[in-house]
Amino acid sequence: MVLSFYGYQKYGQLPAAIINGIVFLPVMLAIMVIGLSIHFNRSPVFFYALLVVIANIVVGLGLASTSSSYALVSVLLPLLVLVITLLPERGIVSIRAIPAYVILLSSIFLVIYVVVSSPSWASYALMTDWVPARYFDWTTQSQSVLIVSMLVSIAMLVICFLQPSPQVFAGFGVLVMLISQMHAGDSSASLNVYGSAGLLMCLYAVMQESWRMAYLDELTELPGRRALREKFQKMSGLYTVAMLDVDHFKKFNDSYGHDTGDAVLRMIAAKMNKVTGGGASYRYGGEEFSVVFAGKSTRDAIPHLEALREVIANSPFVINRASRRKDERKEKKNKNQSVTVTVSIGVADSNGDVTSPWDVLKLSDKALYRAKGKGRNCVCG
Repeated sequence: MVLSFYGYQKYGQLPAAIINGIVFLPVMLAIMVIGLSIHFNRSPVFFYALLVVIANIVVGLGLASTSSSYALVSVLLPLLVLVITLLPERGIVSIRAIPAYVILLSSIFLVIYVVVSSPSWASYALMTDWVPARYFDWTTQSQSVLIVSMLVSIAMLVICFLQPSPQVFAGFGVLVMLISQMHAGDSSASLNVYGSAGLLMCLYAVMQESWRMAYLDELTELPGRRALREKFQKMSGLYTVAMLDVDHFKKFNDSYGHDTGDAVLRMIAAKMNKVTGGGASYRYGGEEFSVVFAGKSTRDAIPHLEALREVIANSPFVINRASRRKDERKEKKNKNQSVTVTVSIGVADSNGDVTSPWDVLKLSDKALYRAKGKGRNCVCG
């Protein structure tokens, strides 16, 4: 974001050949972002990119020719960013996405109406000086535009703190770029620099989301097996691999339902995220998890795994938080019921006759079965 402001200031110092090439950068980025957002079905990023494209077309072609229509576009763009951020993600090509398209098309028709008719209410609402004008002599934008931009920016900052995600951060970045672009006007510097910066933020958000889809388990938010495979490719020297399994998980699912079982897995994943000793936690599959300790032997890792096992066993799980069974009698029976969830852990290290981390994982899996044979809720090396 800071680089975009610096680039805008230094834009005129670039060689003519580079400036002529930069003209095509927003177009290429727009095609990439829109294509990727459709491929990964990321509707907020799709609409953010669409707003950047619309802003470049409207400003670049001078379609908002009057001061009131330009002010209206400057007001609508931040508001649309906020609305898109607040709307639930409903896909791009979907009936459930119709509200987003209706809001976008309604805004376009409103701008066309103001351009054609120049109604007096628009001029009054958008161009009136509400406070002494001398405080705003640093910008050509109207006070109404600045007030709306400030309020939307504050709202977006609050959303970033409450619901942090790559898409929300991209929305805030696009908001800042659109406000800056409308403030700077129709110069090629503002269109190319701010437009490209906004689209780059969208592109980064799409790439982040695609990475999350590929490497993070959707239910537990832990890295998945693909991430573990890449971790193993980098492992060498001394390391320890632990396998963790939830005790009696199938019986738990049958008794309380799969929604409750999912909640248990999320609870265990939250505890595993805080494992001590520098362990990296992964969801291996089903109710099985892995923990990898780089540079530690089995003896070094066991105290940290014992601490993890105790934390899970001493954290009572309340059934009514997750149970969503339709059977009212079971819901009533499960209400406020607290159960104990335990795990069994098998652990092995790279010392000995092993050739790869997968061999160590197989040894830890065998140790896991020994832990279950000993009565569960224990760690075996």
